[in-house]
Amino acid sequence: MKGIGLVFAGGGGKGAYEIGVWKYLHEIGLDPYIRAVSGTSVGALNAALFVGSSYEMAEYLWLNINQDKILTPKEISAKDIMKWLAANGLNIAAPITMGFSKVVSGAIMGTEKIAQTLLMNVRREHMFSRDGIVDMISEGLDFNMLRTSDIPCYATCVCCQGFEVERFKLNEYSDSEITTLLLASSAIPVIFENEQFRGRKYCDGGIPVVGDNVPVKPVYDAGVENIIVVHLSQDTVVDREQFPGAKIIEIVPSEDLGNALTGTLDFSPEGASYRLELGYKEAKRVMQPMVEMLIMAVANQRMLKAARQKNIEFEQKRQELLKKEAEIKEKMENDGFGAVFSELIKEK
Repeated sequence: MKGIGLVFAGGGGKGAYEIGVWKYLHEIGLDPYIRAVSGTSVGALNAALFVGSSYEMAEYLWLNINQDKILTPKEISAKDIMKWLAANGLNIAAPITMGFSKVVSGAIMGTEKIAQTLLMNVRREHMFSRDGIVDMISEGLDFNMLRTSDIPCYATCVCCQGFEVERFKLNEYSDSEITTLLLASSAIPVIFENEQFRGRKYCDGGIPVVGDNVPVKPVYDAGVENIIVVHLSQDTVVDREQFPGAKIIEIVPSEDLGNALTGTLDFSPEGASYRLELGYKEAKRVMQPMVEMLIMAVANQRMLKAARQKNIEFEQKRQELLKKEAEIKEKMENDGFGAVFSELIKEK
């Protein structure tokens, strides 16, 4: 397949960097030539937006992101905790349990957050709800546009049973299933809840060791000639030997985009704006020389085409003149002036 493949790595809040790369591709008019897109975690969300939305919408979503909404602590009631205690063999009527009930209900310390923390530590439960990301998907994604697009869009997840990497072509699923798969691909363990999809549980596709945070394979398997890979970390690199024949362009951040707290979990508008502009600048730095060469090549092709057209027009004119000359010569010979005509056109 001719054209370009686009790969978005996973990295939570650092994903705004990928929107900056898209901004440059959009600016130079290269995004219409993308023929396949793949992403993991936040990269899957950006991939879905690329196919099922517009650059303008993606930029708006990221620059108006709500940190508190994305990382909303999961609401856990006293009733939830009491149910958990009972399920784990503790007598709800026991003094210690009743005391705990007063704490979590606010009767003693007025802090349900203590109960929240206790519960999460004991159960290793996820810490934040997905409401903010669900809103982001529903607001920015045109599901029908994604489904009907000729551009295959892949999301990478890890199946919690066996920790196997699985790829999903989002174009083939319903609205709710697309949402579930995007949530699953970005379900960072402990931070976010695992997602159930068709009877199996899935989590973040970029889990170290077992996952694939830079999912080149789906795009490579689609058969595109050139692949642009957008990294969100400085310590990742594509093993090109796994993709023989592919022309791979890697865009790697020139500076650290942040650690788990200052990067992955930074969904602030300020952080998004900074990373978006950095992605734009670095895409331009990496690709500008290639773009200039393409511009020169296109200009040369246009000049050659013009020259060929002029040659065609010249040949057509020459043939017309030769035909006219033959007609005149025939007429002159018929009129008895053939010898005179031959003498006149003889080269000196």
